[in-house]
Amino acid sequence: MQIITSDEQLRKLIPHVLATVEGEATLFEKLTPFLETSEEWLRQNFIPDDLFETIAAASEAAESASDSAAIVALKKPVEKVIATHAFMSAVPSLDLVLTPNGFGIVSNTNIVPASKERIERLLDSLEAERDTNLEQLLLRLASQGDWQQSTQGKFFAATLFPFMSLCRRLAIREHVWDEYQHLHDRLIKIENVLADTYFSQEQMTVFRQHVMNQMRECSTLEEHVIRSLQSLEMMLVSDMQVHPQSFYDLVNIIREHEETFPAWHSSDTAKLYSPAVFVNKKKAGGYWF
Repeated sequence: MQIITSDEQLRKLIPHVLATVEGEATLFEKLTPFLETSEEWLRQNFIPDDLFETIAAASEAAESASDSAAIVALKKPVEKVIATHAFMSAVPSLDLVLTPNGFGIVSNTNIVPASKERIERLLDSLEAERDTNLEQLLLRLASQGDWQQSTQGKFFAATLFPFMSLCRRLAIREHVWDEYQHLHDRLIKIENVLADTYFSQEQMTVFRQHVMNQMRECSTLEEHVIRSLQSLEMMLVSDMQVHPQSFYDLVNIIREHEETFPAWHSSDTAKLYSPAVFVNKKKAGGYWF
């Protein structure tokens, strides 16, 4: 493990845990395998290995340099995500021990084991906290140019909705990360059809880059088209009907502003909206019927 390396650090991230008595395994020791798995899960889905190594080595004292400060800013949500994901994974087994006669519940005369309902509420709370920190982490990762070119970054940049705020727009409040993945797959299919039919793959790539950069280098007209397209996609992903004219209206804006949307005008899709015009020539041959 590289991010959470001590019991003291872990306890700052997981409140309401009783102190360990002498001779008893610490919370850190109990969660070590889950912390290791949590770090690996974060690497596979969100942070490439080289950036993960840089974050792990970051120190609070490095905040003086702007680049270092950006890395340090990533470390806090990373710690919280790892701790909550690990604890959430460990909860079902923390009160169980394996005895020669099978599994038993850890209990004593002073503390009563929590009910199933309380455990479920704890798991829901941990998942919500993890997802909140994941959302913050993604917004900060997006400002890292190198991350955008990584396998993990390209996953999120594959649609016009690279951030988990997508779920809030659809009034999804629970299991946000799981729901986002499901929506992400649907949006890829939707956007591929829209690109081939209306906007071109090239122009959609430009749109996605603008969204990933949070519209910082986007013209007012481009932002209008992107926001409108996002709203239409929200309707489609919600299984609402969208009249094709809504897309044609956006295409007409793009057609009329070649200087703002050069990617579309140089694409094969643009040819669908510029059919060859027949011109009769006097010297041309012909057929008589």
